[in-house]
Amino acid sequence: MSFTRLPFGSLEWIPGAHPLERKKLVADHAVVLLEFAAGFEDPNWCERGHIIYVIEGTLELELAGRSELLTVGDACVIDPHTPHRARNPADAPVRLFVVSRDD
Repeated sequence: MSFTRLPFGSLEWIPGAHPLERKKLVADHAVVLLEFAAGFEDPNWCERGHIIYVIEGTLELELAGRSELLTVGDACVIDPHTPHRARNPADAPVRLFVVSRDD
């Protein structure tokens, strides 16, 4: 059995791959705290699996042929190999807790 504390409260925000993205991550773990600023729209499709929990704001997920809107307290599971991309349709940031998987 193992225990690893994930000290998100004391971690600094670092820039993400997109100019309107920043994140807090713990090395060697597939968990991240993400923040997308207003206007964020990912131009790239992702096929990693995720468990997503919306802490603050509104997240829109584009999936094959449809969109899903998630708000505070909503969560979802995206299976690996399911093409998706995210955007923030609101005027305020959206914060997410994300666990990713590749299997």
